[in-house]
Amino acid sequence: MRPGMNINILGCFWLIGFTCLTGSPVPASADEWQTDFEKSHGSQTPRYEATIEYCQRLADTSPQVVYSELGISPQGRGLPLLIADKLGHFTPEDVRKTNNAVLLVEACIHAGECCGKDAGLMLLRDLTVTARYPELLDHVTILFIPIFNVDGHERFGPFNRINQNGPEEMGWRVTAQNLNLNRDFLKSDTPEMQAWLKLFVAWRPDFFVDIHSTDGADYQYTLTYSMEIHGNMHPAPTAWTKRYLGRVEKLMAAAGYPLSPYVVFKRWHDPRSGLVSWVASPRLSQGYAALHDVPGLLIEAHMLKPYQERVDATYQMLLQTLVILNEEHLQLQQAIAQAASQTASDTFRRVPLPLDFEVTEDSVTVDFLGYEYDVVESEISGGDWFRYSDRPMVYKVPFFNRQRVSVEAELPEAYIIPPAWAVVIERLKSHGVGVKRLREPFTLRVRSCKFWDLSWQQQPYEGRHPVRFQMDMLQEERVYPAGSAVIDIRQPAAKVAAHILEPQAPDSYAHWGFFDAVFSRVEYFESYVMEKMARAMLADDPDLRREFEELKVSDAEFAANPRAILNWFYKRTPYYDFKHNVYPVGWIDDRAIVEQLPLVE
Repeated sequence: MRPGMNINILGCFWLIGFTCLTGSPVPASADEWQTDFEKSHGSQTPRYEATIEYCQRLADTSPQVVYSELGISPQGRGLPLLIADKLGHFTPEDVRKTNNAVLLVEACIHAGECCGKDAGLMLLRDLTVTARYPELLDHVTILFIPIFNVDGHERFGPFNRINQNGPEEMGWRVTAQNLNLNRDFLKSDTPEMQAWLKLFVAWRPDFFVDIHSTDGADYQYTLTYSMEIHGNMHPAPTAWTKRYLGRVEKLMAAAGYPLSPYVVFKRWHDPRSGLVSWVASPRLSQGYAALHDVPGLLIEAHMLKPYQERVDATYQMLLQTLVILNEEHLQLQQAIAQAASQTASDTFRRVPLPLDFEVTEDSVTVDFLGYEYDVVESEISGGDWFRYSDRPMVYKVPFFNRQRVSVEAELPEAYIIPPAWAVVIERLKSHGVGVKRLREPFTLRVRSCKFWDLSWQQQPYEGRHPVRFQMDMLQEERVYPAGSAVIDIRQPAAKVAAHILEPQAPDSYAHWGFFDAVFSRVEYFESYVMEKMARAMLADDPDLRREFEELKVSDAEFAANPRAILNWFYKRTPYYDFKHNVYPVGWIDDRAIVEQLPLVE
């Protein structure tokens, strides 16, 4: 057992003995195991303490379930975790010996979107305590986080989701630090996400589900979904994911819940404009899972449907996913292993790595199950008012489902980071990226870049001011001190490292501001010094004089700015800080150099 798991196990010793004799869980009455959601006839969702009590009761009763906490929130609440395994294997090491697929399900990352909590509690009960579907744990071990955003969950009230139809009261979208956990997967600023990453890296799940309720338009679908099938996963798990979608769509339709891909209209609110596909960036849950070549299912329950219906549909989606995983656990594991092996091989960097995508104008025509609606000009706002009726309508609409690569990178053999950037190095390690250190200082020639045309987002976003920039590549010799971190690209987590360290990646740490300090100038000239030095430079260098005179003629703004003129000369002196705007991370492109580095673990 991992240290600090705080597992409730004493209360079920007698049940463990009974299970060892019978090989099956002890069945219990469904009535005595009703959740608060069921007791309220689908109108309420339980508070944090009531949820924890139910989780602990499951663990105390069933030998197939343990309860633990994966971390502590900023307000001091435990982050609940239930682990369900038919044979009572509750550590990653023991589960891996069984070849079970590991299914990680999280709910309430946006704590007002609580369908997954209620659906997941009922499903775990039916898998274990009431033994309604015991066979669905034959080849799957479940990790279930009923409430991820625990502090936001306890900002509880009836007015937290203006667009949502129930429950009567619910939690809040963001954490106590006012941060959105579903924008934090790669930058991982929050304590909650840092705890989640420890769980993810330790267990290495084979399938990940993140459960939400959507905003947007009105339509017939109770559930929509998103999965990464447009190019940001290895072909093997991508092919498996496409097969999964084909099967789960049929199973859900047979259960009375037809599915649609996540609804994004080409023109917001307007179904007739067509649907648009997208590739999730790694700040988002399913986009982050894709970096590890793990299929990630984003469930979006339709916020306008009654809460009872949304929870029931979510339950069915989890149930049918378990059916498929039990049948195809080995094929999924083989696909993920194939991806990890190829990523860690010497062939991975031979082709550019796609970092970002954009939708094309290519489309196919699909049926969209919507409602009749009209659009009128609002006499209040002056904007378009989309008025939906309750009359079902099948629209034939274009689905823009093709993506093309918009940003890609030529990967190095290794990245090297000076030890001064300890926060970045530790974040890499928290994502499961293998890091070694220089045992002693080392001089080597690296590829890197210099930034220019810098602009920061004025309004804060997720606690930061993201920066936009242009960059020029450069080659230079650098002395990296002892303790510098070396990230060999030949490892399964290579794509995670690349999305963090390649500056042009949409969620790179350069964009998020982790390297903002290099954009500051800390030494300045005085005009009385530079005036004298500039005259000496012009007298000594005719080419410099000619360049200066031409610039004054071509750039009137420059010619009229004394400070800019003196700064132009300053940048050409040896006093200028040549590390200003220069990326401290180096790309090592020569495998022979990587092999020569004096490295320690």
